[in-house]
Amino acid sequence: KRAEPVSSNFLVDRCGFDCSPATIRAEMLNLEKEGYLTQPHTSAGRIPTDKAYRYFVDHLLKDKESNLPEKDRRAIDKTIEVTPRNPHAMSSGLAKTMADLTDDVVISGIQDTGEFYRMGFANIFELPESGEIESLFGFGSIFDQFERHFANLFREWPDEEIVVYIGRENPGRNISNEAVVITRYPLPEGYEGISAVIGPMRMAYDHNMALLKYVARKMNEL
Repeated sequence: KRAEPVSSNFLVDRCGFDCSPATIRAEMLNLEKEGYLTQPHTSAGRIPTDKAYRYFVDHLLKDKESNLPEKDRRAIDKTIEVTPRNPHAMSSGLAKTMADLTDDVVISGIQDTGEFYRMGFANIFELPESGEIESLFGFGSIFDQFERHFANLFREWPDEEIVVYIGRENPGRNISNEAVVITRYPLPEGYEGISAVIGPMRMAYDHNMALLKYVARKMNEL
């Protein structure tokens, strides 16, 4: 939540681990050797790597669409209800609503025409890591490279409702500290739409994935 390294003492004192800080440090060292944690500098705590977040998403994260807050469902429902039935208005409206519901950036657009709407850029400046120039550069690169690579994303789309790129998995260069969660769905007039939530690797995967699944389901119903 704070974008700060986590120490062994914090885990023991605040997270309920029933063991000593020395035991936690030994486990952290093992996880670091296996590539799941990294230590930014000597004497600092550890932070998860993209390998750790991938394990978290694939093995530890349960499907929580049913736990999507009711206010979020209502916001999506209202957007779909009041937005004119054309692909441009729908893409723009969904992007704005989803950006309002997350702490991240949202890109929604029309896959067939390559037209995208970017919303929530101001959210970046609310993040604890916003002062790091490399982080801002990474987000800027995603904007440029997302549209450049979107055609490849669709050609290689797996049989999954949601696709998650984490850290170095992201297409293109200079995108190694962010995560991108993407879904696609039908738009009015026979077009195909895409929505992506873009944020730091520590993003709220459960909420963002549930949100995109709900959007896709509602658009399929429409």
